[in-house]
Amino acid sequence: MILLIILYTIVTFIIITIAIIYFKLIRPEKQIYDAFREQGIGGEPFIPLVGQLPEALKQYNNDAMMIYYEELAKKHGCIFLYSYGPFIYLYVNEPDLLADILSRNNAPNYMKPIEVSGRFIPLIGAHNLLVAEGSEHERARRMINPAFHHVNLKSMISIITDRTAKVIESIISNEQQSKSIDLQVLFNALTLSIIASSAFSADFETNAHAKNIICQTFTQLLDIIEYRAMYMIIQIPFLSRLPFWGKNILDKGNRKMSEFVDQVIADRRQGRSSSLSNGPDLLDLLLSAVDDEGQPFNDQEIKEESLTFVLAGSETTGNLMVWMLYVLMTNENVLQACREEVDRVLPNSIELTNEHLQNLFVCEAIINETLRLYPPVPEFMRHCVREHTIGTERQFRIPKGASIIIDGYITHRRSDFWPRPLEFDYTRWMRDPKTGLKPKLPHPFAYLPFAAGPRNCIGQNFALLEAKIMLAMFIQRCNFELVPGQKIIPDIKITMRPKYGLWANITKRKI
Repeated sequence: MILLIILYTIVTFIIITIAIIYFKLIRPEKQIYDAFREQGIGGEPFIPLVGQLPEALKQYNNDAMMIYYEELAKKHGCIFLYSYGPFIYLYVNEPDLLADILSRNNAPNYMKPIEVSGRFIPLIGAHNLLVAEGSEHERARRMINPAFHHVNLKSMISIITDRTAKVIESIISNEQQSKSIDLQVLFNALTLSIIASSAFSADFETNAHAKNIICQTFTQLLDIIEYRAMYMIIQIPFLSRLPFWGKNILDKGNRKMSEFVDQVIADRRQGRSSSLSNGPDLLDLLLSAVDDEGQPFNDQEIKEESLTFVLAGSETTGNLMVWMLYVLMTNENVLQACREEVDRVLPNSIELTNEHLQNLFVCEAIINETLRLYPPVPEFMRHCVREHTIGTERQFRIPKGASIIIDGYITHRRSDFWPRPLEFDYTRWMRDPKTGLKPKLPHPFAYLPFAAGPRNCIGQNFALLEAKIMLAMFIQRCNFELVPGQKIIPDIKITMRPKYGLWANITKRKI
């Protein structure tokens, strides 16, 4: 009798588990898949629970992930279905459709999916520009916008130049000249130092504790989050709460980061710290920001927004610099044009100031073209919370619960919008010499390195300023040589980076 009860219990448990999996994971995704297929949208076949995950992992291990995505786009066109594990995604790389998806009118129909919020909430919280929704996001956006006005960014130039100069000096010193450097490590550390100095007044040279917390703990947390996302731990709430797959390290690191930032905010409020820039830094601007009713951010909101700046403003710009140096080292004509401009604008090794930046047109064009071919965030996502229709010539019904991947990487390489799409041609971005105006885009939504619409990257001007300064200073003072025999493969985790790093020899430039 006892054995029979145990058997019935096991069978019942199995049936309930299968039912939960079916009704929670399989049936909803199949309904979304069928809804799109009925509209004539093609794609990869529906395979319950695993989807195309085995093939994706195979391509990843073969260093062919980006080629795989490009082949999918060639096979299915500008809009198609693809499943990663149990979840169905609608890939879109058609600018006309992206204009609808990312429009202000359709903003209420979408939110950030669990794949995004689940990654970042454990690190930066839920009340910040990256993951907040609705009126909370709109309020924060209005309050933070002034921080990235050109007047405030101008005061932060001194931080960028100071941190960059110190890194360059450490590289070209006699002790370091014989060593190869992984540019991935170099630029991620530099951009992390810059944004930490701007957000927290954290001087890594004089504050070892700040350096340990931000460089080591923050980087470790990002690695764990990437690992948990790749193996779909984050996407399934039940699994994400289990004390496995780095969960304990994640929780401990989050506590350390939280305590550190709480202390930074308290120190600034009580006058024990001050901005490292020539004017107010990001923390000052957060502390002084008020909403339409005159209410400021509370300390929790300030902490989360500060952490968001560090997360969004370090690795993305660092990866941009890595790909830019790769382009320069593999295109001698581009490097030469960049050097000639830098030498003309900054003759006799003079130090860069704000007045010089407006004359660095080639540098600006190189940055824009690098963002086209190697966008640091090549894909971003939206989750439909209200059924609606997109498109004009051909309309598509987007059902509630559908997840859309906006594929900037593929869109940036479409030959119908970009002549010679795989060629690095910075001249396509050169300003008109008479009017000073930038060239018109082939389509407003054919170029999305900072997303678009009401949730575009609020810090894009800071990123472009930072990248232009770092590029000009490195070109002015350094020679670069790519270490031969490397395998340079784009790899998407949170951002797009060289999978095996990018090694180079950097030496002092003799002018």
